[in-house]
Amino acid sequence: MIDKNDKILLRQIIMEHYTEPDNKKLINDSNSIIQKQDSPTCSDEIDVQILFNNDLIINCRFDGTACAIATAAADILCNGLKNLNLKKSLEYLNNYHSLITGEKYDESLLEELIVFSDIFKQGNRLNCALLAADGFKKIIMNEVK
Repeated sequence: MIDKNDKILLRQIIMEHYTEPDNKKLINDSNSIIQKQDSPTCSDEIDVQILFNNDLIINCRFDGTACAIATAAADILCNGLKNLNLKKSLEYLNNYHSLITGEKYDESLLEELIVFSDIFKQGNRLNCALLAADGFKKIIMNEVK
């Protein structure tokens, strides 16, 4: 478990996902769903992509240009969403949203996303941290219908 009080470690994790993201670049699969996301407060623009097999997320990707917070969040979210079904993925995203907005959340479900535990104190960073999450949630909500 990551110590959310170790600010140096948290910065290192964010920078690692920003400079060397594992899930950047969209896959070429016509069965995937892509959602364009752009920030209302800055120039961040990313596309998020999910590939489902029935109700299971088998791949999750993103691409575009964004700040360290938005890029790291997108990359970590991709890692966490893979292999989740629709219900669990919504629980995961809703829990993350609670973390970002300073509401009650379940830390045991967050893994590396805990690096964003203090983002709610920085109002100008909320959109950055939620950019990919909101796009993934839109895709998943469309699949639930």
